Amino acid sequence: MKLRPVFFLFASLIFLLGSCTKELSRESPGASSLDSVNFYAVIDGTPWQGDSVQQVIVSDSGIMSITGIGKTQDEISILLPALQKGVFPVNSQTPGFALYTSLKEGFAGALYLSNTSTDASKAGGSVTITDIDTVKKTVSGTFQFNLYDESNASTKKVTAGFFNKIPYSGAGSVINPGGPPGGGTLSDTLSASVNDTVWVAAQVLAAAQNGVLIVSGTSANGQQALGLYMPVSVPAGTYTLNYTSGTYLATYDPDPLSFLVAQGNGSMTITENDTVNKHITGTFSFVGVSQLDPNQTATITNGYFSCSY
Repeated sequence: MKLRPVFFLFASLIFLLGSCTKELSRESPGASSLDSVNFYAVIDGTPWQGDSVQQVIVSDSGIMSITGIGKTQDEISILLPALQKGVFPVNSQTPGFALYTSLKEGFAGALYLSNTSTDASKAGGSVTITDIDTVKKTVSGTFQFNLYDESNASTKKVTAGFFNKIPYSGAGSVINPGGPPGGGTLSDTLSASVNDTVWVAAQVLAAAQNGVLIVSGTSANGQQALGLYMPVSVPAGTYTLNYTSGTYLATYDPDPLSFLVAQGNGSMTITENDTVNKHITGTFSFVGVSQLDPNQTATITNGYFSCSY
């Protein structure tokens, strides 16, 4: 499921910058070994440390923002669609993104983003969440990406990045913290036939938010996405998928600029919903129709999902 629009994510980041006033670094002053560093990267060949401000906030919708600010006021920030172990691409085709800026330059400063070019040599990369400690409420991971500023056509190359045991806070919840990288269990699956072509999600996310269970998946290249929405306590049974009802929904994005929805022309069958162990299995089929162009459609058949949430 895409996070739309990108400006919403950026607004969340601006809020984060306004709230990051407390120094959270645990680095020992003068330490030369990376063993004592907990937010680090190499930017265009120059070592950088987020040794002034380090913070992770998880919104009530599950979006995770990771921010590090160095003593020179250089900032690296990352926004991801979920607090979950796994690999998250950050490019022009994905919901998550990363940025670099110099805060001392204010609004006049350059803003380098991972989602401003489809050229991978200019923008794009990945972030890997390697560990989530739900007791101590910390998160660890690694990252590398290219960043591009459209205003001056310049780039930044960020390599060897890592953050280690950074505290997180906020109303959002961890998705399957005990599962393997990628979330859930090894059997987490979301697949279907799209216009008679087999489609299998490379990354599956399942999360319960405000009483709604969302099962979504994206393709390996980040181009296609499929999402199913239902009450978190939905019992076994068959339900009509209708975007206008607001209860049982299905969406399919054939590309980042298109959004197709089921409009009462499909169904979803829940074969099992174990609300104790938080695992759900079901099948689905529908015809996705664009609300902007009714001639743009996609026929989804043989849909299947089995995942933990």
